[in-house]
Amino acid sequence: MSELRNHNEKLEAAITKEAAAFLERESNKTALITVTRTVLTKRGNGATLFVSVFPTDKETAALDFVSRNLGELRRYLKTKIRSRAIPSFRVVPDHGERTRDEINRLLKE
Repeated sequence: MSELRNHNEKLEAAITKEAAAFLERESNKTALITVTRTVLTKRGNGATLFVSVFPTDKETAALDFVSRNLGELRRYLKTKIRSRAIPSFRVVPDHGERTRDEINRLLKE
């Protein structure tokens, strides 16, 4: 069981790193798109990419851009990651960083 967990953790880290490189190369640079983490489904055939966007007013457009390019991202990952299969992806905004900033701001008041 821990062997599978270790494999999944390595795969999640590799996907996060390579997806970030892909998005940096493909984006139009009007917003900073950061892949903060990847979470595989239990079966490993799907994954959620958590993405933060700065400035926040560009979040909708950036998430649309990432969603439109998921097929190309999968093709890219197949060339970069050694794995039996690359999962299908869904993209969600990661508001964790924004929440932490807001908590820190409130604590300083």
